[in-house]
Amino acid sequence: MPRPRKCRRLSACVPCSMFKPNGIPSVELTKIQLEADEFEALNLGDVEKMSQLDAAAKMGISRQTFGNLLASARWKVATAITQGHALVLPQENQES
Repeated sequence: MPRPRKCRRLSACVPCSMFKPNGIPSVELTKIQLEADEFEALNLGDVEKMSQLDAAAKMGISRQTFGNLLASARWKVATAITQGHALVLPQENQES
């Protein structure tokens, strides 16, 4: 049985609900869901340039978990961009 998931403190505001390639209707695109905690990790690690240790403390998780979230978020963003998929961003009412 896996360990229970720890609550994560999230503070980043999502500016929109989706990024997608121009000229293709979203119904025709494969969608990749970016989770709220992955969005927060991407914001803290790559936008705010926080160290993994500081960012993990701010989110209330371990450094290893933060690193895993950041790697997952980067993979999803890179896949969406390079393969022309839609990136669905977390909505405000979602909780992790």
